[in-house]
Amino acid sequence: MYCDFWNLTQAPFNQRLDLEFFFESELHEEALARLLFIADEQKKCGILSGPAGTGKTLTLKVFQQLLKRTPHQCEIIDLIGLGEEELLWQVCASLRLGPSFETKLPQLWRQLTDYLTGLQLTQGRQILLLDHVDQARTECIPAIERLLHTGNQQFPSLSLVLSLDKLNVSQAETLARLSDLSIELDRFEQETTEDYITSRLNWSGCQTSLFSDAAYQEIQSVSQGIPEKINQICDLALLAGFEQNLSTIDADVVNRVCHEIRGTSVSRNRISEAIQRV
Repeated sequence: MYCDFWNLTQAPFNQRLDLEFFFESELHEEALARLLFIADEQKKCGILSGPAGTGKTLTLKVFQQLLKRTPHQCEIIDLIGLGEEELLWQVCASLRLGPSFETKLPQLWRQLTDYLTGLQLTQGRQILLLDHVDQARTECIPAIERLLHTGNQQFPSLSLVLSLDKLNVSQAETLARLSDLSIELDRFEQETTEDYITSRLNWSGCQTSLFSDAAYQEIQSVSQGIPEKINQICDLALLAGFEQNLSTIDADVVNRVCHEIRGTSVSRNRISEAIQRV
């Protein structure tokens, strides 16, 4: 809606998990290096953690893309709401083992065990990226532990990367015991937030800064350096700037947008009217 007004080729702050918009901050660069270490050194389990919205899922997708240039086989499975049987079914389906909807849990374990045994015989490597582990049912944690102990432990053919925001104490203790390597994505500092916004704008064809210094500071303060929140604030700020025919987004616009996000109205500023017309 606002792209023509700001001379942009596309909306720079959409929330799609698009590899084109992956911003490789120092944090994300280190995370990818550690993930590649797990793959190359045949580690059994790594844990990717960090606050919600810091880009864990997108980082996993980038890692999977990088592994396409290697002999490693890699699949991503989203665990939100899954129990043990659903998890095993999804794993078997992702590995193209052909489970039917009627396949029971013991048969799923047998299919997977046979697959991993065959993989060991051919010296193959399988990497499973399990996303949102903390949002799976509690029964999935013992299933993940069993998965790690399936097959020949001296020459393991399977590596797991577990992505999560946070776990309860008992779950954290279990996974810490299983993990070979910890990988953490943290919030952006002020300078990284500014670089992130600038990069997003550049990818969308913008060669000038659309945000004032004070606006950057306000975005950092409100978003607390979480990329997902930064996207939401900047997207609505550009919409508000378009509606008010502004040449620059200042701190006042950011502040008004943040009130809109929280649902606490300030003086009438036409942002809501612009949103309604999208």
